[in-house]
Amino acid sequence: MTTLLLVPAVPAGADPAPAPPAGADSAFDRLAEEVESARHAAEAAEQNYTAVTGELARRRQLSADAARQAAEQRGRLADAESEAARLVSEQYRSGGLGTLARLFLSDGPEDFLDRQQRAASDSRSAATVLRDLREARNRMVLFSEQAAQAEKAASDAAAEAQRSLERAKEGATRTERLLAGATAEQIGLLEQRESALADGAARQLLAVGPGGGASAAGRRAIDFALAQRGKPYLWGGTGPDAFDCSGLTSQAWQAAGVPIPRTSQQQWAGLRHVALRDLRPGDLVVYHGDASHVALYLGGGTVVHAPHTGTVVKLAPVAMLPVLGAVRPDPDARPEPAPQPQPAPPSQPTQPSQPSPSPAPAG
Repeated sequence: MTTLLLVPAVPAGADPAPAPPAGADSAFDRLAEEVESARHAAEAAEQNYTAVTGELARRRQLSADAARQAAEQRGRLADAESEAARLVSEQYRSGGLGTLARLFLSDGPEDFLDRQQRAASDSRSAATVLRDLREARNRMVLFSEQAAQAEKAASDAAAEAQRSLERAKEGATRTERLLAGATAEQIGLLEQRESALADGAARQLLAVGPGGGASAAGRRAIDFALAQRGKPYLWGGTGPDAFDCSGLTSQAWQAAGVPIPRTSQQQWAGLRHVALRDLRPGDLVVYHGDASHVALYLGGGTVVHAPHTGTVVKLAPVAMLPVLGAVRPDPDARPEPAPQPQPAPPSQPTQPSQPSPSPAPAG
């Protein structure tokens, strides 16, 4: 039977989730599937909105930088054009006589040669001005085009962010409508099922212990994430009081000294993939084909995550949702050895009591 969390099996040691009453299986299945689908759609849209709004800010900054550089080049172009006009005017005023005539009219050969050197220097100055003029014009055109492209990209990102926001609201509204139409008994069954899975994961974690084989940074990320348990889910939340799924994982690794991308899709795309059989504590497990959810692996088949609106940061089985794969934020870090249990101190042997010596007979 499909459950709200799409878990193939309840973890060992967990209390079995209560079964729906006889004859209600079909209705409960449909409700669980529809609620999960609505929550998935909302979270996927939320993650995309977070990513796109970050890209929008970057694109707007690029547009502003390119526009500023284009304005600077316009000023340099105006200066180069003024200098070029001045040189053209001077050459026009000094023109009209050939080289031989200027030699005869000069006071002497030395004066003529000096004028020739100045003329050569003026020619070099003119070449420099013309070169600066061409370069300033080319740079102005380039930066103007870059500014226009960045502005277009920012406009597209703003439109995509708005579409994602609308999809997220639609998913949240659909979830609320489904739950509002469910019976109190069905809602109780859904909540009890989630609680049973979370409780089973908690007992499993306590039995195995977090962090075995984690890197030093991975252990710090785990400690941070576990300290957030009980804090509410908040769309776009990065703490300290509330988190969304990728806000929790990104902040956990930030606290460990390893900055990682912000959203679950960016984490899946930008971090090194590891095989599920090689999972170690601190790795990130990514869910759904669109990488719309992410959790931090603790070891022992358990993750900590921020599930969805209306819940809090909690533990869950690693197979709580369809797994896409796993990524490792610090692939080059060596794992630390798992802590070994300390043997109990040997008990002190009990000394057998010695019989008291019999009093010596009176002499």
